[in-house]
Amino acid sequence: MDEPQPETTPPPAAPPRWQATYALPADVTAAGRARALLEQHLRQRLPDAGLDDAKLVASELVTNAVEHGCGGIELRATLLDDRLRLEVVDGGHGAPRVREQAGEDGGWGLRIVEALSVRWGAFEGTTHVWADLPVA
Repeated sequence: MDEPQPETTPPPAAPPRWQATYALPADVTAAGRARALLEQHLRQRLPDAGLDDAKLVASELVTNAVEHGCGGIELRATLLDDRLRLEVVDGGHGAPRVREQAGEDGGWGLRIVEALSVRWGAFEGTTHVWADLPVA
């Protein structure tokens, strides 16, 4: 059975209700920093479950950027009427792919992103990854 892979182009974006861009260090503190920033800025804008999902997805995408990317990391968050779009950009090359098998050595991150997102993907040939989460 083929593993699902990310979409390569995002759907058109509606005008945002809120948006922010954060520069993150390319080190082990990046995922925690991403979670803290989303907590600080989205606490009043999302229900608890939606905020928890957003922090988990951001954490997984940022961790992938730290482990597999290069250069600085940028987290973008855009709140639309029907979804929260999270984007993570680093200076790496090539789009991420879901591992054929996840195990003790990893491979769970993009599966988590896929499970919590309405859709997700990467801009073709880049490590600019995005995920749309439902706003409920």
